[in-house]
Amino acid sequence: MNAALHTAADAVTRLAAARPMVIDVVPASEISEHHSGGGVTHAGPPIEPERMCPPMRAALGSALFIEGVAGSPADALKLVEDGQIPLKTNHDTGGVGPMAGVVNPSMPVWVARDEATGKVAWCPLNEGSGKVLRYGADGPEVLERLKWMRDVLAPELRAALSARGPLDLFDLHVRSLALGDEAHHRTEEGTALTLAALGIEHPEVRAFIAGNGQFFLNLAMVFSKLALDCAADVPGSPMLTAIARNGVEVGIRVSGLGDRWFVGPAARPFPAKLYDDYTPGDMNPDLGDSAIVETYGLGALAVAASPLSVPSVGLKPEDVARIDAECRSIAAGFSSDIKFPDGRESILGIDARKVAATRLSPPVHTGIAHKQPGIGQIGGGITHPPLNAFDEAVEALG
Repeated sequence: MNAALHTAADAVTRLAAARPMVIDVVPASEISEHHSGGGVTHAGPPIEPERMCPPMRAALGSALFIEGVAGSPADALKLVEDGQIPLKTNHDTGGVGPMAGVVNPSMPVWVARDEATGKVAWCPLNEGSGKVLRYGADGPEVLERLKWMRDVLAPELRAALSARGPLDLFDLHVRSLALGDEAHHRTEEGTALTLAALGIEHPEVRAFIAGNGQFFLNLAMVFSKLALDCAADVPGSPMLTAIARNGVEVGIRVSGLGDRWFVGPAARPFPAKLYDDYTPGDMNPDLGDSAIVETYGLGALAVAASPLSVPSVGLKPEDVARIDAECRSIAAGFSSDIKFPDGRESILGIDARKVAATRLSPPVHTGIAHKQPGIGQIGGGITHPPLNAFDEAVEALG
C-alpha cells in the first residue's frame, strides 16, 4: 500500500471507530470558551460581518438581541461590526450549526463526547422548519420560540439525559438509515427514535419534538462533527473533515491539513424544490454547517437509502442510481455497520484526491433560505462545493 493510500485508510479507520454519545444539553457558554467570553459564532468558513448574506446578518442581530447586549437587533449587529463582540465560526470553536448557524452564549446546545478519545463537540437544538432564526427569519414568534427552547425544552432534554443516560448516536444512525432516513433532509425516523429513547413526558415538549421531523438533524450534525474531528490531523490524509457554507463562500477542510480552510464561491441550489410561488431568483446561495453530514458519508451521499427524500430536494427517482454511483467513486471508505435498507454499506468519508481527479464534487442536501431577511425557508435542493477548493487542497497536500 503506498503512502497516500495508507494515510487515507488511517483517517477512515478513525472515522469508523468514533462512537459519539450525547451527554448533556447546556448553554453554549458552558462548553465553548469563545461563547463564555461573550462571543458569537456563525456557519461556514470565516467571513467579516459586512460581507455576510442578509439571512445570516438578520440571524446574528436577532440572536444577540435575545442575549440582551443591545436594545434592537440592528444595534446588536452594529456591535459585531465594530468589533465589540468577538466573532468566530462554529467549526473553529468545536461545534456546528445549520443554515446561518448563529449561536449566542445562552443558546442551548447538544454536547456529544467520544469515549475512546475524550473529544467533544456541540450543536444547537433544532427550531423546526419555515420561519426560523437559522433561515434568517425574525419577529416576535421566532424570538419567543427561541426563548421557550432555552427555558423549557433544554431543561427537559437535560433531565431526560440525566435520567436515562447518554444518547447513543451511532446506534440511532444505524437504525434510522435502515428505516429510510438519510440523516440530513429526511430525519423523521431518527426523530421518532430519539423521542422514544429520551422518554420525554412533558406534553408540550413531546408535541414539539414529534411535530418537528427535522429535530434529529442537529443530532446527526453533532455526530458527524465529532466523528470527523476524531479523524482529523492524520498527516497527508486527503479525507475531508468539513464542508461548510456561509451564504457567500463554501469552505472545506482535509484531515492532513488540520484547521486550514480552502474556499470558493457559494452557488444557489440546483435542482431545487421551492415552496409556493418562489423562483430561483429568490434563493440565497448555499448556507450552513449541515453539510458535515455529507462529509461523514450520509445525507445526499445516502440518497439511495431514502426514496422519500428524493422529491423534496428536486430529484427524480431515475436520478438516484447515477448519484449513488458517482458518490461511491469519490468515497474514502465504506461502513460495515451503517447500511442501506437493501443491505449495502454506506459511504464513510470523502477523498479530496478522488474528487479532484474525477471532477465529481459531492452533492449536499440543503434547505433553501430566501435571500431577503425575515422570510425564512423557501424550499430544499442540492448543492455542490466548488471544485477549486478541492484542487487547492490537493495541491497543498502535495
